[in-house]
Amino acid sequence: MSMAPSRPRSTPGNLRHAALLAVSAGLLAFCGTAYALKSDRGQVVNVNADHSVMSQDSGKAVLSGHVRIDQGSLHADGDQGTGYFDQDNALQRVVLTGTPAHFRQKLDSGSMVHGSADTIDYQVSENTVVLSGNATVVQEGRGEFHGARLTYNTDSGKIVGESRNGGQVHMTFQPKARPARPASAGATATSANSAPAPAPPGSAAPPAPAPAPPGSAATPAPASAGTH
Repeated sequence: MSMAPSRPRSTPGNLRHAALLAVSAGLLAFCGTAYALKSDRGQVVNVNADHSVMSQDSGKAVLSGHVRIDQGSLHADGDQGTGYFDQDNALQRVVLTGTPAHFRQKLDSGSMVHGSADTIDYQVSENTVVLSGNATVVQEGRGEFHGARLTYNTDSGKIVGESRNGGQVHMTFQPKARPARPASAGATATSANSAPAPAPPGSAAPPAPAPAPPGSAATPAPASAGTH
């Protein structure tokens, strides 16, 4: 497997180092500070579909037609699905298929993470969403990920990407906006030095021009109009 970030210039050095390690391991893992909404974990899981067939013995429900899963801010939908239940009838896993199937979830920061794939496997008990086939996961304001298989942790926000058949996992990171730099001290000093320096205290004022000597001829006034 190989990994090719779409924008290496915006990838921090520590991420580049982690990516090199991930290449040798055959997968790529990215974990930032974008944590999923913690309150989702304690919410009831609701499953809706146009048609369902439930088998109590096998603990499996076959779903078809506008299949929807909701747990707090977490939402997933697809054309068809299969739900798996434990002995207490608690939902453990739902596998959705679609063209494509979708999921989304709100993060603690208030932004959203959303993704799509041919198959979405929501493993409720493991707090993971596995996207397979043309998988895409987008963390708003942070970046996006594309691969044959992406595993998103609904608790920590961690994303693990895997490639297949010589393909690649592609990542695009959104650089954070940086505040404008303040004016440097050197520029301020240069501006101040360009103003004329004030006269030092106690210095004499420049002398006034000397008066004309007595008896000197005054400058003749111009002749008035109409003089003959």
